[in-house]
Amino acid sequence: MNLSIRQGRLPFASWQTKNGAGEPAQDYFARLVGEGYQSSARVHANEMELNGRNIVLKEILNELLLLPLPEDRKQSLVRWTPIWNGNFHCLAGETLRKRQVSFYNRRFCRACLAEGPYHRSWWDIVDFQICPLHSVPIEQETSAGDRIKWWFPSFESAPDGEYLPRARPRAEESDGFEWYVLSRLGYVTGAERPVLDTAPLHEVIDACAMVGRLVSNPWTTKTPRAAPGHCRRGFETLRGSATDVEAAFVHWLEEHVSQDERNRGVKNAYGWFRRAALWSDVDIASRRAFASVGRIGRQNLKIELPHQEFTIKEAAGEFGADVRGLRRLAQQAGLVPKDATAASRAFLSRERVDMLHAVARDLISVSEAASRLGCSQQCVRKLAKSGAITAFNNTRLFGAAGHGLALRGSEIDGFAQSIRDVTCTDGSGQVHRIGYLARQIGWTDAQIVEAVLAGKMSVCRVDRRRKGISAWQFEAVVHKKPFRRQVGDREIRRIEAAELMGYQPEVVTILVDANLIKTRKGEDGRVYLDRTSFEAFHGKYVNAKLYLDRLGCKEDQLEARLLELGILRRHARLPTRNKVYIVERKSMERAIGSLAHGGDPAIWPRFREKMANVCPSFVLPASMGGRDVKAYMATRVTYVELLRDGRDLIVQKTFRKGAHREWAVFVANQWQIREEWSVFTWSKKTARESVTAEFRISTDWDVEAAAVALRSLYMHFKNPRKLPKR
Repeated sequence: MNLSIRQGRLPFASWQTKNGAGEPAQDYFARLVGEGYQSSARVHANEMELNGRNIVLKEILNELLLLPLPEDRKQSLVRWTPIWNGNFHCLAGETLRKRQVSFYNRRFCRACLAEGPYHRSWWDIVDFQICPLHSVPIEQETSAGDRIKWWFPSFESAPDGEYLPRARPRAEESDGFEWYVLSRLGYVTGAERPVLDTAPLHEVIDACAMVGRLVSNPWTTKTPRAAPGHCRRGFETLRGSATDVEAAFVHWLEEHVSQDERNRGVKNAYGWFRRAALWSDVDIASRRAFASVGRIGRQNLKIELPHQEFTIKEAAGEFGADVRGLRRLAQQAGLVPKDATAASRAFLSRERVDMLHAVARDLISVSEAASRLGCSQQCVRKLAKSGAITAFNNTRLFGAAGHGLALRGSEIDGFAQSIRDVTCTDGSGQVHRIGYLARQIGWTDAQIVEAVLAGKMSVCRVDRRRKGISAWQFEAVVHKKPFRRQVGDREIRRIEAAELMGYQPEVVTILVDANLIKTRKGEDGRVYLDRTSFEAFHGKYVNAKLYLDRLGCKEDQLEARLLELGILRRHARLPTRNKVYIVERKSMERAIGSLAHGGDPAIWPRFREKMANVCPSFVLPASMGGRDVKAYMATRVTYVELLRDGRDLIVQKTFRKGAHREWAVFVANQWQIREEWSVFTWSKKTARESVTAEFRISTDWDVEAAAVALRSLYMHFKNPRKLPKR
């Protein structure tokens, strides 16, 4: 308790004057001092043992609360006195920073003083520049240019005698910064401000000052000097909804920052402003505004931004595709220039994203393209490789199908129409289909297709039962050559190489494309495998599938079995339709022993020579290679098995119901086939409805009989009768 109270003497001559609405303790203290006809509230405070030199508002408030004032007047003083709590000044339930208020020099509105000659606490807020009740500036100097200190006890006159109040009618400005401050303090009622209402008043003032400083100046990296109107200007930007705030930021960016600068990122676009400490709502609004007109990264952001540009990852997510595949598609489609900057490669405009999605939607797999063109997938890949049709690699749109290769469906449809528009010569002689012709002349299907479309080859007829390329028929006489040509000692046919190695012929073609086996041109001008290169490859590598019995596993367990034995696959990434297991011969022999099983049966050379004269359509290798052989027709529509049995050779053929085409031919011609194969031993029909015929060859007569029987089988498949419907 103050000394004057303890001694029974009250500190003021009178306290009948009521404190006004909004009046703080220090100014009410000064008014009470003035009523005692004293000239300085600071001197009076020192006499009361209060700190009059460095004003402490809480001390003054506590002193006034000791007076016998009504409770409502005491509560008014508590509410309107900004008390420091160690971090902020607390005023009417709001908080203010120390730098946001100033008490030493008095500020005033002359019109408010005319209504009531006392100080209002909001005048001490530094950025409170306009009286929102009368729309006049808040003054801090007299007409003579002097400043009034807080301790001067009169609010109606200045120290030089100037009369301060000037009455004027109310002219309320309800949409300005100052009115909003009064509404936050509870003095007036204000409109809702969605962006600002959730933040404490000290943050609102900071944000308005910073934003006002931004929008009032052009772009710069150096922080502009603060000016009195910045807070009002910033409030005009932030007083609307979040959408309005974003629009204001967008307007400033478009007016003051070029697109190239905006593409360098959000920190560069806002300059000094990004270094300011902003509360989250303003920071989010500035980022969202920038995202709609500039280029902004996606790292460490938990907010959804209306991006002007999209990353490949976002475009892939929107489309539902693999980001790596879509990135490669964008580069191959020319939507992302190869010489572009890293940022240009990473971001796409909405138009480019739509174009990319349109290209992706138009893409089809290799199998779908083959179906539309009526050809094999291998033919489609060859056409793509030659540039006849546009293809995109590693798109990952269709999983593993086609090894990531994708083609434009619209282009494939146009190519298919070109195939249908080919003019036929309508020849009446024997014809070949494209696959057979390709094998005869040493071309690929794709090369023949390109030659036909270029007018270098002609189609004889079109098979209406088929579609596309597979329906083409070529006149045999035009491309006729000896069916079985003798190859030189330095060459070997692909199909013979395939039989020796136990692979499909297309695998041999892939080995050649991979430059693992070299080719050479024969004396007849055709391209064959180089025998030396083939023997070197065959001597070094073997097909692990041929030794499943000795490895003790099934085909689906082969890969695990090889790993268990420490046998590594070689050339495992070859683009074959099915898995091939190429392993080193030495590794296989170390694991299961020698791979040699003796030579050919003694009858083999005579049988092979006879077949070349009687029925050359069955392709027989020069040597059986110490194992059983499947002898396919050149068209690969059927085959017979040639089994070794000492010096003898066994010809075996199984007609299986699961092999639909073979079974259909057998059912339609079985009695004739049984009669022609009367020398064969026939088994009974098994539970799976398969039938096996077998014939042992040990004499020259047996060789003649087997060759004639196989020739009759060939004729059934070359000219099949009307087959039963499945």
